Amino acid sequence: MSPWPVLRRVLAVGLLALAGPACAQGLLDDFRDAQRWHASASDQVQARIERDRRGGGLCLHYDFGGVSGYAVMGRELPIDWPAHYEIRAVVHGTGGANDVQIKFVDASGDNVWWVRRPDAVLPAGATPWRFRPRHVEFAWGPAADRTLRQTRHVEFVVASGRDGGRGRLCVQRLALEPRAADPAVWPEAIAGTRAGVTTVDFQALRELSGLALQWPAAAGNARQRFNYHVETSADGVRYTPLRTVRGSDGGFDAIHAPEHEARTVRIHHVGRAAPQVRLVPPHEWPTVNAVLSALAREAPRGDLPRAFLGEQSYWTLVGVDGGAEHSALVDEDGAIEWGRGGPSLAPAIRRADGRRITWAQAQVSQTLRDGELPLPAVHWRHEDLQLDIEAAADGPRSAPRLLARYTLRNTGREAQALALELALRPWQVNPPQQFLATPGGASPIDGLRWRRGELQVAGRGAVRTTAAPGEVRAQGYDGGLSLDALASAPVLTQLRDDRRLASAMLRWHLVLPPGASRTVGVVLPLAGQRLGPVDDRGIANAFDAVAAAWRERLGRVALQLPRDAQPLAQTLRTSLAHLLISREGPALRPGTRSYGRSWIRDGAMMVAALVRLGEFDVAREFVDWYAGHLYASGKVPCCVSPRGADPVVENDSHGQYLYAVAELLRFGADAAFAARHWPHLQRVVAWMEAQRQSERTARNREPGREHLYGLMPPSISHEGYSDKAAYSYWDDFWTLRGYKDAVFVAGRVGGDAQARRWAAWRDEFAVELNASIEATARVHRIDHIAGAADRGDFDATSTTIALSPVQAAVPPALLRATFERYWRESVARAEGTRPWRDYTPYELRAVGAFARLGQPERAHAMLDFFFRHQRPAAWRQWAEVVLPDAREVRFLGDMPHAWVSSDYLRSVLELLAMEVEPDRLVIGAGWRAAWLAEPVLGVQGLRTPQGRLDYRLERQPAGWRLDVPVPIAGTVVLRWPDGVPLPRARAAGQPLDWRQRELVLPTTPIRIDLDAP
Repeated sequence: MSPWPVLRRVLAVGLLALAGPACAQGLLDDFRDAQRWHASASDQVQARIERDRRGGGLCLHYDFGGVSGYAVMGRELPIDWPAHYEIRAVVHGTGGANDVQIKFVDASGDNVWWVRRPDAVLPAGATPWRFRPRHVEFAWGPAADRTLRQTRHVEFVVASGRDGGRGRLCVQRLALEPRAADPAVWPEAIAGTRAGVTTVDFQALRELSGLALQWPAAAGNARQRFNYHVETSADGVRYTPLRTVRGSDGGFDAIHAPEHEARTVRIHHVGRAAPQVRLVPPHEWPTVNAVLSALAREAPRGDLPRAFLGEQSYWTLVGVDGGAEHSALVDEDGAIEWGRGGPSLAPAIRRADGRRITWAQAQVSQTLRDGELPLPAVHWRHEDLQLDIEAAADGPRSAPRLLARYTLRNTGREAQALALELALRPWQVNPPQQFLATPGGASPIDGLRWRRGELQVAGRGAVRTTAAPGEVRAQGYDGGLSLDALASAPVLTQLRDDRRLASAMLRWHLVLPPGASRTVGVVLPLAGQRLGPVDDRGIANAFDAVAAAWRERLGRVALQLPRDAQPLAQTLRTSLAHLLISREGPALRPGTRSYGRSWIRDGAMMVAALVRLGEFDVAREFVDWYAGHLYASGKVPCCVSPRGADPVVENDSHGQYLYAVAELLRFGADAAFAARHWPHLQRVVAWMEAQRQSERTARNREPGREHLYGLMPPSISHEGYSDKAAYSYWDDFWTLRGYKDAVFVAGRVGGDAQARRWAAWRDEFAVELNASIEATARVHRIDHIAGAADRGDFDATSTTIALSPVQAAVPPALLRATFERYWRESVARAEGTRPWRDYTPYELRAVGAFARLGQPERAHAMLDFFFRHQRPAAWRQWAEVVLPDAREVRFLGDMPHAWVSSDYLRSVLELLAMEVEPDRLVIGAGWRAAWLAEPVLGVQGLRTPQGRLDYRLERQPAGWRLDVPVPIAGTVVLRWPDGVPLPRARAAGQPLDWRQRELVLPTTPIRIDLDAP
């Protein structure tokens, strides 16, 4: 599954196909004829169109009513698009910060282009908005050629953004004006300097995104700060101020001026030699992040993060259970992000000879406390020095604090005079290519103050340290971003930066004898609270307390595995921590940055992992919370954000909610829980059944469409189909799971009539689903289970859920062929004979699938492949996207990605204890043959629907002894690994018989002697 289509899932808007007259270029609509326009809205959002009484035109009135969604004002408006153009709209309105979009839709209704202004506050008075081709993006659709040539519909949309609420969007005019193309070669600029003023005439009016100024070195290369003033002119006669730069240290300056036009630039720089001036075109510096990248290339390597140097960076999460909104990040090189979207704290070491050591000069490695606890550390080694950077978080989830320790050690044989430097920098650890929800890169710092021994940061709180630094310096953006510039900046008392990109440096001067070390502790508030005094002992005790709490929390299920299998157990505990830290209160989330919202699909599968690992209350809190966001109709929203329920139709959601409710009941939820959810559940089943019936039509009985009969309607729940909604079997498998679980829940609450009715729907749907799978294989001439009935594609990752959790009786030959092909392609990928561009570690589901197919060695081979892509390996995590080139810069989703973590958890647990409906529990389905040579193999405290499972397989002189000391409901089966001769089994002296390679335990508790043949 690709991460890119999530953008549509978050912001998707319904498309209109309303009749209206064709329009020529020029004025497209003066918004005087209200009959041409029509209002629509998503579930539970109100929208209406009224005349604008203030200035003419029309107003779209919207009210989000506490949910996430959109309001649309649209009409049919055919447009032939010139190659070069300018769109002009005159708008005003009221309301909070929301996403304002203008959308252009082709005649098919499938392909959409849009202009977006995220979290825009509409101007109170009529204001022209102008857009050019670079502002118009292809939003989604199946078109291979995404060039904007012809569209048929236009929509003005307000989608719920930061504020939601209610308001109005008023439009008075929409025009499309053709523009001449830019020349192939621009005229050569003419530059001259006189009396401290440099004038550069580009001889034509040009669009720009900024100016790049290279200043000549001052005499003797002395660092001398100076001010200068920049003006621009459209005609070379009348000038307007662009920027006054204060405190430049010379060298390279980047003046960001997005959406600007100029013919002539004039720079007043009395007392300094003239700079070289380059006009930066719009595509080169479209964002502040692009400017930071330009500055990073001019600074010494290591002064800025590798993310700004065109190299992929990796990071991990630091936080407390349920505190996702107030979590921190640590990157592989040792920078720490101060809360979501916040600035970062980065270390450096300065030697007595002036050499500075950063991540770029050091040998860098990473660890976790105990190899598995969510207390990450980064270690630098350089010649005779070592720097250890540790991070943790503690406190309540509503107001946690971030703890950091920097331990500098002299590993040489002589005393050393050193400076430990900590720089507060105006960028996140979350890198600039991360664009969803919390865009990465720059993070504003507009005010700094040093007061009473703490660094106070506007809007963030104060940086407190265990030892007072010897000096604190700070400067604004104009002073430069290199560490040398920052180290020579003025001593900080108070600073305001109008560019909102200030930096500060705290410096400790140390003399370390051979073998000696010095630790500086830092405490940062993650929710704006004021912190009390801190000292070395207090921080050391806090780190130990955090570690002890996580050790207890993550140790409720204990695994005894061979030494070479310890990464399985350690990653299991780390993955559980990632699920807990990534949740916001009761809301389970796949991430804290890109995916800072809660999806029912992710949450349901996390629930399955959590209840098995003893986190029942966490799972129950989530299901109760999500139920409060269901639509009154019974529609289950695909996701819930801080703005409310998302209206996008995704037809897996209903089955996932039903599954989550049933899982909690299977694992011991009480009657009160069942009673709370029973009214919701009945509406959800009714909605789901109505969707199924909508595809049981005569049209879908026609030749060429019979494989679509009885399926759930097309949706984009499978993200790979967000170009156009598809008949995804992912939806259908979850629907089958939903019917099964609805029947189960009805039986628990005494809903016998509903149980009988729903069981009939379940059985009918199961038959029609299998018939569709077989018909799809015939229609598309394939030998595997398709990902989508209408596409006939191959997607084994989504097919895994047919095995678990759905346990569907799908056509066995097609199922075998699906995973045979997946295995062949996976082996070729691992061996390097099949090129690959990326993959998502959702593929971890295949580990459990191979175990269920009786192929545990394949399951472990897949695990070996996935483990090679944990980045960094010591942090035991995966991002949503894995690339073959670890340094290729791409969107990665969240890291760690908690839904991926849950896929890992469920698959690894299936290797050790597999649940098979209706009441079988299989031990050893994923044991490797080599494990039987180990002294002990076992599990303690694993929860199952049959009860708590403990077992211990101990090597004996004559074979093995299996102990299952706790009673288990249902049937317990031991599966013996392939390639190992079956032992003779005895219980209480009585022989037990194997059925092929399975041994049914006659009772529990039990001790079985397994004598080698």
